[in-house]
Amino acid sequence: MKRTAFVFLILNFAFSNLFSQSVAHRRAETMKLGMNFSYLDNYWNGTKEKQFSDFLKSEEALKRESKFADIAKAGFKTVRVPICFSAWMELKQPYNWRDTKGLEIADSWVKAALASNLNVIVDLHHSEFDGSIPEAIKPERIVSLWLRIAERYKHTDPEKVFFELRNEPHDISAEAWRREASEIIKVVRKIAPKHTLIVGFHEWNGRKQMIESQPFEDSNIIYTFHYYDPFVFTHQGASWVGFGVQDLRNIPFPANGKENKTPDGSKGSWVEGNINAYAEDSKAEKMFADLKAAKDWSIKNKVPIFLGEFGSFGQFSTIEDRCRHAETVYSALGKLGIPNAWWEWDQGFTMFKPGTTSISECMQKAIDSYYTKK
Repeated sequence: MKRTAFVFLILNFAFSNLFSQSVAHRRAETMKLGMNFSYLDNYWNGTKEKQFSDFLKSEEALKRESKFADIAKAGFKTVRVPICFSAWMELKQPYNWRDTKGLEIADSWVKAALASNLNVIVDLHHSEFDGSIPEAIKPERIVSLWLRIAERYKHTDPEKVFFELRNEPHDISAEAWRREASEIIKVVRKIAPKHTLIVGFHEWNGRKQMIESQPFEDSNIIYTFHYYDPFVFTHQGASWVGFGVQDLRNIPFPANGKENKTPDGSKGSWVEGNINAYAEDSKAEKMFADLKAAKDWSIKNKVPIFLGEFGSFGQFSTIEDRCRHAETVYSALGKLGIPNAWWEWDQGFTMFKPGTTSISECMQKAIDSYYTKK
């Protein structure tokens, strides 16, 4: 009897593990085309003296809530909602919530997205703010954040609501992030055992870093990475990046031999290297190979993946160039079967035709290429 019971327990564990893994794959398949919907992450609109908690304006947040229906109507199946929960929690133990207004709005957004029949990714975004508040990024505080977030959303439908542990971990070693992520997973699993987690790796959810890493033991995880290549195209003119990228203008896609010279302030830096490599980096074949490498890692490790962010900043690039870039990425993602989320709906990386609130015709063509298998 003892031997029989032992064998039964082993088989039960094996089958439950396989089931969890199949759950992650099955749920990943429902994600398909996704969209990031920003605003609850915009901590920089607040003041450091108030721990940035004053960034959120209730009237504006509630007004934006109706846009989930627009995202669904446009054909997207998933919405990733970046949320700066860190602004609303104390910096010191016992890490209680210090502001409930933002939490209530976040709750309302999740409900509105679900009412529009969207999958919802609750994404812990900018937990570190701008790096100027060291207490914010302590591992025990991040774990405590997730203890409270998981408790808040544990009753949501695990088939529709996903938990993304932390957006773009950076200035942290691979080992330190793995330890922190493991602790978060343990905490969340005690509270929400059935929800699928979304986990990226160090160096800003780097694609290469994911490929160089091993999956976690928990099998109900979808792994995420971000892809903004070629960076000198996707972020040209972006003031928050610095390092000379903010000086780039009118870089075409793909390269046509008329790219900008390296700005004086960027000579000798990685920006100059990226500009010199742009003719090769902007080739569709190179970008497909990048994304295929991520898919190969997924297949090798028998885990699902999700491209959580990609897109291009629109202030200093033509809509035609941006559409060509979008179609290159969407087409590759479709062929490889990688679910994804564009960054983002209606701010600086929007797909809208300039001066309107409608997706441009060429962007729609790019989106449609996801479903065109060749």
